[in-house]
Amino acid sequence: MNRKIIIILIIFNLFFITPGLVVGQVIQSSGIGGPSQSSGIGGTSQLCNPLGGCSSSGPNDLTAFIKLVLAAVVKIGAVVVVFFVIYSGFLMVTAQGNEEKLKKAKNALLWTLVGAAILLGAQLLADVISNTITALSKP
Repeated sequence: MNRKIIIILIIFNLFFITPGLVVGQVIQSSGIGGPSQSSGIGGTSQLCNPLGGCSSSGPNDLTAFIKLVLAAVVKIGAVVVVFFVIYSGFLMVTAQGNEEKLKKAKNALLWTLVGAAILLGAQLLADVISNTITALSKP
């Protein structure tokens, strides 16, 4: 096989396959949100919400789910933003006064900051909409 394909497969495995297996094992061994929780033979079975466990106080509505997903996206996006800021700095250092490379580095930094602003703006907008809906739904 081509070395690039092997490297891509290894990276894909490290970032997408392996964490899913580990998280699945941790959730299964701790008893959080399994497929069903039963009280024994002949007992009642209840389908648990994986986001809130089996309690009724967990996030069971759509707004809580959206907040949970958005929080995960923002955490991942923050890591990506930090990586690209470091990459832009690396491009600036390796430009060594070359105008074309310096322009490319400034452009990379600009679009990284634009992406960070969009990411934070999306979180702010979702919070404002969620709080407005919650306030309007209360009697």
